[in-house]
Amino acid sequence: MDGRPSVIANTVIFGDAQVGTLTGRDNYGGGSGAGFERSGRVEPRKLHDLEQIFAPPPRFEQLCDRLGSQQVLLLRAPKGWGRTATALRALSRQCAAGVHKLSPDAELRSLDIQFERCTGYLFDTPHSQQLRALSEFHLEQLGRQLAEVESRLIVVVDAQAELSPDAGTFVLDVGEPADVPAFLRKHLLQQLAEDDLGVLSRLEVTTLLSMMEERRPSAQELVYLAAQLVDVSEGRIDIAEVVGRYAAAEDNRFREWFDELDTDTRPFAIALAVFNNMPLHIVSEAGRALARSIVDVEALDDDSRSGQRVFGVRSTELLSRAQAQSYRSYEDTVYGRITVDAVRFVDERFPQRLLEYTWREYSAAHQLVRDWLRELGGADDLRVSTRAGVAVGLLSTFEFEYVRRLVIEPWADSGQRHDQYAAIGALQFSSLQPELAPLVAEMLEAWVQPTQPMARRVTATAALGSTVGQLMPDRALRLLRRSARSPDPDLQDAVCYSMIELFSSRELAVRVLGDLRRWTVSRRRGVRYTGFLCILQLSFDLVVETVGSVLPWPRLVWLADQSDEHRDHIVVLFARLMQAPYYPPAAYAEIKRWVHVAERDPQFRRPLGRLLVDLERADQNNGMVPYHLREWADEDSGPRAAVDELLTMLDVKQGV
Repeated sequence: MDGRPSVIANTVIFGDAQVGTLTGRDNYGGGSGAGFERSGRVEPRKLHDLEQIFAPPPRFEQLCDRLGSQQVLLLRAPKGWGRTATALRALSRQCAAGVHKLSPDAELRSLDIQFERCTGYLFDTPHSQQLRALSEFHLEQLGRQLAEVESRLIVVVDAQAELSPDAGTFVLDVGEPADVPAFLRKHLLQQLAEDDLGVLSRLEVTTLLSMMEERRPSAQELVYLAAQLVDVSEGRIDIAEVVGRYAAAEDNRFREWFDELDTDTRPFAIALAVFNNMPLHIVSEAGRALARSIVDVEALDDDSRSGQRVFGVRSTELLSRAQAQSYRSYEDTVYGRITVDAVRFVDERFPQRLLEYTWREYSAAHQLVRDWLRELGGADDLRVSTRAGVAVGLLSTFEFEYVRRLVIEPWADSGQRHDQYAAIGALQFSSLQPELAPLVAEMLEAWVQPTQPMARRVTATAALGSTVGQLMPDRALRLLRRSARSPDPDLQDAVCYSMIELFSSRELAVRVLGDLRRWTVSRRRGVRYTGFLCILQLSFDLVVETVGSVLPWPRLVWLADQSDEHRDHIVVLFARLMQAPYYPPAAYAEIKRWVHVAERDPQFRRPLGRLLVDLERADQNNGMVPYHLREWADEDSGPRAAVDELLTMLDVKQGV
């Protein structure tokens, strides 16, 4: 078997199995003479059959409109898209006298073809040289000749075909193919009644279709599937058998694709698996680095170092071979946002699938890929570091101990910020695996101990705020409190980072505030002061967009106005901050920042005023809040309007 699902003989869909051009694959039929003729007039009966089963792609009406306004169109689509059937259906709608297929060997530039009146013509040739030579001049001449007899011509062009640079006005890119369920529905209705189409709604079928849609199956494959679904509906085969066949075929197809990639494309594909949906320059650079490593390991001759060729495979060919596509995206730089070309696999399942396959089937590549990812973890670009870490986390599901010792721990111990982010990315992925989550938890418990190197303690502490800590909040908060005892500023920053991350999880926000409330009255000076530092950073770092607001609001103020439970914690914590040794200047500087937000956004004044009233009461109404408000208003360009309104609220509330 070649991996393609077989078709049972009694599942004929349209009479004598005219699959062929009906599905975009010429002359692939059920017997001799099946399908549309290679050239000549297309029989009206076959056009009628096509009309019955045709599921129009999204841009079909646009195609028909273009065909109505110009005589010649170059219809560009990948093989298996259904382009021939689409072209024939459009021509038969537009041309009353019928449709003809031109011989693939016809020479369009000769202009000696005798076109019949009101007739549609389809031209599909394997000769790429002729397509490259079809210039705007020749296409315009063809258009005039066809216009004289009110006829139309569609030239079917492969998605990767080279065309004349000036042929653009005649080209129509077809876009997405027909919807898969709609396509199948049309075909099933040839043999099943409407009431029997429930087979399309079965969970196994919808799951299978979702899997197939990721890689845009050919129309021919869908015809085979329709045939088998008819058998499922009529009880001749079981759906599990169909799903099993397609899963096996999918695995075979993937293995064949990857194993046949050339030395230029394979490193690029592996790099894309790590950096899917990222800018092309990042993927290309990572792919070239991997290619160089492969060349060094294999000790190839200079002439065969294809992975390092400057003018090797063009980007369009590389993307095609890798089953990937480019699209326009944005990248934030230190000078602002710019437009870039980003790349991704057509099938979103490929990144994880490709890395897993490489690891299972190519043990000789393990060390090379590990070393490559470890190097990427220290890249200047934080996005690269994090993605490399996630890829290492995936590999840890196959060999956790090796990856821990050879990659994750060296990252954690380096003391470099990007290496630490890479380690956190790896641990996050590992913690999501049920069999590895307990190991990660025990490892972090060991890493935060005072006997460990400081860089490792900092990495572990920062990791506790990620998915790792969110999956085990009790343990994470206990370990963060332990780290908070340290006077080391890097470790205190890591604690604050993790507390902010945990607080950002809606389910843990109240829990974090409650723990900070306990920290700020702890007998341990380090815990107490780290708690105060966390409160300041929570206020400064987190904002929320509100409807109609001019500026983002500090999230603590917004939460205090939204929830009594949050409000109680926030008032107590900030009041303690205003009274703690060394911290009042920082606390009032943060309140001043709030007031300046209120100056520019009047909607923010009432929520802020209500919080300041409670803070003044919690501070025993000692008058410090009104005193500072007046002081700030008297400054040059001070927030006078906001202060006036806030003072009014304070006076009214205190007089009640």
